[in-house]
Amino acid sequence: MRKLILSISALLFICYTAYPCFDTYLFLQKGSMVYSHKSVVFELTGEYSINRVSVPQEDMFFSNGSIYYGLVSDFSIQLSIGSGEKERKDFKFDTYGLSGVYNAYSSMNNNYTLDFIGAYYGGGEDKEIEFSAPSIFHFSELTYVLHPSFNYTLNANEFTPGVHTGLFYDFNESGIIGVGAEYASVHSSSYAGNRITQSEVSASLFLGAHIGNKFYIQNEFAKGLANSRDFGFAITTKIAL
Repeated sequence: MRKLILSISALLFICYTAYPCFDTYLFLQKGSMVYSHKSVVFELTGEYSINRVSVPQEDMFFSNGSIYYGLVSDFSIQLSIGSGEKERKDFKFDTYGLSGVYNAYSSMNNNYTLDFIGAYYGGGEDKEIEFSAPSIFHFSELTYVLHPSFNYTLNANEFTPGVHTGLFYDFNESGIIGVGAEYASVHSSSYAGNRITQSEVSASLFLGAHIGNKFYIQNEFAKGLANSRDFGFAITTKIAL
């Protein structure tokens, strides 16, 4: 019953607000951000950002498709292609990315994991390199994430440190609800750059659900708190093989 209620709630919520944040698929497995050995996961993301409610022609859209593969037990890679953030009418596939995640440490019962992530993103106006080190803490039904990041833009020769964090509640290993906050960072390892809000500080509400055996869905509503566009929403779906 809980699984059904959460799934219906998540699907209804999509109509209003959504955005990929963190990773429902990995969180429900109570492990690190490394995809398991020889696993293959396909992901599709769409994001919609509203700069000013009074000026709808300034709205921006971003989409990205990814494939994850677990190379070995403690290392996985991600390949991505998408349409960089631009006005709705200008959609085209013009960005790509490659990232790797290494599990540096896991406690014996997986209550704590530390990963190292390296990524390169190109094809758009900015070419970026990002390094980050997410720490994940599991406490029964609760998951806490602390994820510092370091982003370097090659074109502009700019270096930007940031951090994002989130607290999530697990519904009987079938879904997640949580809240997040960020400073000069992004909530997901999927893609760097301007995501959802362009502010230095933002907050978000997150929902994720496991539907069936292989399908995962997650979404988020994000609100900028400083130097911000008004708000943004998006959705990510995952199929695990």
